[in-house]
Amino acid sequence: ELGRAYRGLARGGVVGPVREVRAAYGPDGTALPVPDEMAPRRFLAARPVELLTDVLADEAARAPAFGLDNALRLPFRVAAKTGTSRAYVDNWAAGFTRERTVAVWVGNFDGTPMRGVSGITGAGPVFARVMSLAMKGVRPAPLVDRSHFDSRAICPLSGELAGPNCPGVLQEVYLPGTAPRHVCTMHRSDGALDVGPAYLAWAQAEGLASASVDAGNRSGGTPGFILPADGDEFLVEPDLPESAQAVPVRVMAPPGARMLELRTDTGRRIDLPPPFVTRLPAVAGERRLELWAPGGSAPLAVTRYRVR
Repeated sequence: ELGRAYRGLARGGVVGPVREVRAAYGPDGTALPVPDEMAPRRFLAARPVELLTDVLADEAARAPAFGLDNALRLPFRVAAKTGTSRAYVDNWAAGFTRERTVAVWVGNFDGTPMRGVSGITGAGPVFARVMSLAMKGVRPAPLVDRSHFDSRAICPLSGELAGPNCPGVLQEVYLPGTAPRHVCTMHRSDGALDVGPAYLAWAQAEGLASASVDAGNRSGGTPGFILPADGDEFLVEPDLPESAQAVPVRVMAPPGARMLELRTDTGRRIDLPPPFVTRLPAVAGERRLELWAPGGSAPLAVTRYRVR
């Protein structure tokens, strides 16, 4: 199934028939018909598939996780992705050129975990070897025609168009009509960083500019829960101790707030100072959480989530 899906991407969003049996014969040696599994059909539009292919073939994007010299770096451009399941039970590598599609699974047939073998270290090298052999003697066609995309210089932090105060610029491609339209406002002319209240906790954890705190205090946004969002569902990992698992809470505070209060469905009250972030025990069941201002007569916001 995985190989078939990637083959569909290689064909521009068209999934075609796959034959696992090349020929069949009756008892008397007479050839029997082998029907196609399905007729070719389009399952994704061509342009989004082309953009997805460009993402999967981006060697620079792989480098932060895998390094420049990794198993997916081949003499020709290849769109590829690795994956690793829980506890290293399975790992995969799948990808394609315009001419060949390869999908690899690595694991133990009895389902026991491997010893720290991930997709890039297990299935990745197998994928690279098989793809190299499959492409031997084949001249690869271009994977992507970037003339179909719009190109923009963006701020890597905000994702908006790069402004005069942005310290770094990234050239990114977009489907026509989907490129950002607004110039980055996070980087200020005085060198400070204004990430706004939604990213306040992250900015403080990263040790970024103190202007982030000002952004949180002058927020004009509606008070509410960023996390958990209403309807969120959290899964408890059975192999980890409960004490090591928690539900993250992040709040959009009203302007000038210095202290807020969380009220749980068990009657617990928790003081929440800036940056208005905490963690709650992952208690199984349907949960309700309220956000209060000190002395308030009604909650500022309510969110419901599920832990299972």
